[in-house]
Amino acid sequence: MKKNYLKMSLVFTILLFSCSFSAFAQLPGFGDDVDDETPAAPIDALVCLGFLAGGVYGVKKIKK
Repeated sequence: MKKNYLKMSLVFTILLFSCSFSAFAQLPGFGDDVDDETPAAPIDALVCLGFLAGGVYGVKKIKK
């Protein structure tokens, strides 16, 4: 039983380290023709109003 546990823990450790190293790999960048300087959509004042309304709603739900 102890030998089986040692094998499984070794396999799990190797699998864990091999997956984590590939997660830190640098992805390829965009081409030169991609315009990544301008935002896709502007953030306007309605977003702040929505956050405020959601906060008020959340506080009322918690107090209830």
